[in-house]
Amino acid sequence: MIDNLLDATAKDFESDFLILPGNIFVKNGILQEAALVENIAQTCAAGFGFLQRKEDSPGLGFIASISKLVIHILPAVNGRLKTRVAITHQLENIIAIWGKSYCDEKKLLECEMKIVIN
Repeated sequence: MIDNLLDATAKDFESDFLILPGNIFVKNGILQEAALVENIAQTCAAGFGFLQRKEDSPGLGFIASISKLVIHILPAVNGRLKTRVAITHQLENIIAIWGKSYCDEKKLLECEMKIVIN
C-alpha cells in the first residue's frame, strides 16, 4: 500500500502511493478507511525496514494498537497519497508513532499507532 519510501530518518518516515482503480480497497471510485490505516502501517514497515537494512535479521513488527483515529475525507481514484509518520516515543521494542495521510495537501487521516518490533 505504498509505492515509494521518500524519506526515512531515526525520527520520521515519508511515503507516497498512487490510488489505482483496481485496488482491492477502492469502492465506487473512493479509497476506503482501512486502506488509509494500512498505508500508515506499511509506511512504518518500510521505514523501519530501511533503517534496519544492514542488520543480519531485521525485526518482525506488528501493530499493537491504533488510537486517536480521525478520518477527515476519503480520496478518489488517481489521487496520490503522501503519508508522514513521526516516531513520538520508544520504550524498548514498543514504538509509538503519529501518522498523517494527505492527498493534494488535504489531510485525509491521522492516528496514533503502537508498533512492537521483535
